[in-house]
Amino acid sequence: MGRHHLKVLVVAAAVVIGSVGLVRGGGDIVSAQSVPAVTSAAYTITVGATGTIKVEPDVAYLSLAVESQGSKALEAQQANADKFAAVEKTLYEKFSIDKKDVKTTGFGVQPDYDYTEKEGRVLKGYVAVHSVQVTYRKITEIGKLLDALTASGANRLDGVQFGTEKNDQYELEALKKAMANASKKANVLAASSNRKLKGVLNVVQGDVSNIPIVYGMEAAKAQMSDMLGGSSTSVQTGQIEIRANVTVQYEMK
Repeated sequence: MGRHHLKVLVVAAAVVIGSVGLVRGGGDIVSAQSVPAVTSAAYTITVGATGTIKVEPDVAYLSLAVESQGSKALEAQQANADKFAAVEKTLYEKFSIDKKDVKTTGFGVQPDYDYTEKEGRVLKGYVAVHSVQVTYRKITEIGKLLDALTASGANRLDGVQFGTEKNDQYELEALKKAMANASKKANVLAASSNRKLKGVLNVVQGDVSNIPIVYGMEAAKAQMSDMLGGSSTSVQTGQIEIRANVTVQYEMK
């Protein structure tokens, strides 16, 4: 009786990146795609936060004008030039304002008409206007400046805006506050999820807004009316609000 021989096939496993090869009898190779290792995804949290600071203004921008009437264009222009010369003397000599801080924003002579049902449009003369914007940094003396300008011939105040020339410094402070607020929010949310913050993954800076104090046309007209009536000018500057927004993504553990 013939002896049956049991042949043992040797299985060789070849490990290749992305596949596994099995060698079987006859030299054939059976391939199968490998299964990626399962890794736990990072736990993240994203919060938005705002940082707000309020600061005292350190600069004022005055929009004012000298306006004159005349029966002829040249007459109105000359009268206005004389008034404006007195205004310039107040600015440059009495208050020592640098000429680079006085910018002309408008200049011209326009006809001035009356309208009646019978005659329609009737020329009654001409109006000359010279308007300027004045940058002034002695905030505590702004009332005195307005009084002096009115006395010297400035008869139109179009508005006053209080701002700051330290925008870069204050914006950084607001951003620091925004980041601190983001961290507080994220810690509360992480703790509510029974986790802790591990670190910051991403930060996106939003808009940084600087909200100046503006006295518009109506307030300016009321102020000018008080000045022309002999009242001493008292200007309440208020505070400037600087606001920064951030969106921060944190990793939790």
